Amino acid sequence: MTISPDDARHLTFSTLDELWDNGAPMVLPIKGKPACRLQLDPKNSVITLVTPYETPEPDVAKLRNVRFSAVSSGDDELAELAVRVEGSAHGAYGLLATIADELQIEKMPLAAAVAAGIARHRNVFANRGAMTPEKEVGLIGELLFLEFLMHQIGAGPATVAWQGPLSEEHDFTFDSIHIEVKTTSSERRHHIIHGLNQLVPLRGVSLSVLSIQLTRTAPEGGRTLPQVIAHVRKIAGGHRVATDAMLASFGWQDDDADLYPTFWALRSQPRAYDVKNGFPAMTTDLVAPVVPNFALVSEVSYRVDLTDLHPDPLPEPISGFVESKES
Repeated sequence: MTISPDDARHLTFSTLDELWDNGAPMVLPIKGKPACRLQLDPKNSVITLVTPYETPEPDVAKLRNVRFSAVSSGDDELAELAVRVEGSAHGAYGLLATIADELQIEKMPLAAAVAAGIARHRNVFANRGAMTPEKEVGLIGELLFLEFLMHQIGAGPATVAWQGPLSEEHDFTFDSIHIEVKTTSSERRHHIIHGLNQLVPLRGVSLSVLSIQLTRTAPEGGRTLPQVIAHVRKIAGGHRVATDAMLASFGWQDDDADLYPTFWALRSQPRAYDVKNGFPAMTTDLVAPVVPNFALVSEVSYRVDLTDLHPDPLPEPISGFVESKES
């Protein structure tokens, strides 16, 4: 069945649902040049955009539900961009309608139109999902220290010091000290150390573990992760771009802000611990000599409890974030 377009370029979602639920295949021409039509195939859960073929071809190889092919129809060479429908047809239809608009209205080449449409609709095909509670707490801990640093030494130096999860450096690096931030929501200072290299000082610079304890609280007594992020962005000023890039490396997406409703507050004053003799750090130099065939060990994580370990100060001007010796 072929449906002629009316004044509107595209179907409303309610009309789309009616046609899709009917189950019959149909063709929806889209008025404009180059010629475009959408082929709905509810039985096979596929919607296909058909338009004249041109090179270069769109790159959709890494997209799970999208397939591109070139076909011959008489003397014509056609491009077919097929999207498999999982659940609602809205996402697939919206993507292909957007690509048709880019072709006909914006006059983009085929490959560029497909790339633009996919970029705009990528989140439609992505599952929303919050970070694990452990990652949420870990990010809040780093942001609280970053927030303190922005006020204490300025947004620029603070942002430069923040290394993030993708770096092989420690979480925060300064000329005289490196900081590895560990945050927990437990009553004791239980922290997980990932790998035998996480607590190895680099380039001869001293290393401290910054222990932060958080607790769930009422709205009036704390802040959510999105609220902490909003304030850090505000005081970052011109360094917000770098801050946002670092947030993205943690997996933060603004569209998922509603998935983080928990209000958090400090359970206790943060503490710092020098990683030196007496600190319970497992390193390759310590472990390798006592583990047979150590080269076959590929992954090590361990938990430490720092509650009863005597804390150490941080140097000025960042000393104010942690519990002082007098405390």
